[in-house]
Parts: sequence; structure tokens; C-alpha cells
Amino acid sequence: MQERLHRAAAVPPEAHYVRGGWGELIGRMATRARELGVRIETSSRVDALPLGGGPVIVATALPAAARLLGDPSLTWESGRTVLFDLALRTRKGDPFVVSDLDAPGWVERFTAQDPSLAPAGQQLVQAQLPIGPGASKADGVAHGERLLDLGFPGWRERTVWRRESVSQGRTGAVDLPGTTWRDRPAVDRGDGVYLVGDQVAAPGVLSEVSFTSAVEAVSLALRADLVGRHHQHGLDLKRA
Repeated sequence: MQERLHRAAAVPPEAHYVRGGWGELIGRMATRARELGVRIETSSRVDALPLGGGPVIVATALPAAARLLGDPSLTWESGRTVLFDLALRTRKGDPFVVSDLDAPGWVERFTAQDPSLAPAGQQLVQAQLPIGPGASKADGVAHGERLLDLGFPGWRERTVWRRESVSQGRTGAVDLPGTTWRDRPAVDRGDGVYLVGDQVAAPGVLSEVSFTSAVEAVSLALRADLVGRHHQHGLDLKRA
């Protein structure tokens, strides 16, 4: 945890906020991919890997990858988290972030970085409250409310919209004591299949694991494809 805490508390912060959020970022990535000739198909379920035709990269959640690849060993610990979203009427002096170091919790005012995320005169506040196996959604909500009481005076009277939910297994990899990212399911699954995601054996924090594993998977796939082409070229020369 020490390395992650140092990074999370870095000044200036390492995180960069794209105006418009993840949707804008993914849209720009998709546009660039199409410009490079990538064919993107959506709303089309994949229930089997293509036969032949080169390496295959599977980029999906581990449970879905386990079903697709028929490999029940593709599992890793993740977390349960209560998500708490609020729209508050603006008040001068509201903090950017409240972090609970006693019982893990994080409250962030995202409009501090991107005011376009909420209507004029309002602030978007989102909280993440991890809960244990025996805890309930109500426990996480109560924890979030206590943090809001400490950091956002009068937040109840200022609330114009509120939403709560529980996220199960969506927090990325949780490496239990005695394990590291190297112990997670490998990127290279053999037979030209490579796995990408935020719970595979790649370094980084949160979404970085997906990006790092993607770079590794593509590097391995291109290398394997190149070796295969050289091998086939050698066979063709022998036949000639």
C-alpha cells in the first residue's frame, strides 16, 4: 500500500481529468481506432473464439472471460463498494476530496475539475465506501453520510438529487496479504490467446492495470504473429 499512498497523495496529482469524463475519453479512442482501420462491432455477443486467423486478445471481466475460454481458474479477489452520488447546491468552501483513513472511504467533488458535469449552481459529489462481506448497503450509506457531515456542512438541505447503489466485483483487483499483481491470472493464456483487464497480472493502480495489460497483450500478440510469419516463410522456402 505504501507505493499507492505515495502516488495518491502526490502534488501535483498524477490523475488527469478529461472534460466530459470516461464517455468522452472512450469516444475519442474509438474514433482514433476507426481512423486506423479498426472495425468495431457492438451489440453482438461473442460466445466462441475465432478459429485460425492469428492471435486473439480477450478484453473483458474475468467471469465473462472464464465462460468464454472455458477456464474456471480465471478468478481473483475484488471488492464490494457502496456508490453514493449527490447533486448539491453550491456552497463556497466545499472540499475537493475527503478521504477516510480509519475506515476506507472516499468522497470527491468532481465539478471542482469539470464544472460541466452539473447544472449551474450545483456540484456533483460522488463517494465510494468499501464494505466487508457481512456489511449491508445501509452500512456503507451511513458511513458516507458521516463523511459528508464532516466535509460538506448542510449537505442534506442542499441536496437536489441523490442515488445509491452497490458495486459487486467492480473495483478491480484486490491483492490480499501475501499476494501481488504477479499472482493474478496471466496475460498470456497460451495458443495465441491473451487476456486484458483490471484483474490480470499487470502492474498499476485501478484502470492502469487494464492499459498496462493491453500493451503487454498487444506486444506478445505481435511478437507471436511475427514469429509465425517467419516460420511459415521458412516452410514455403523449403517447399520451393
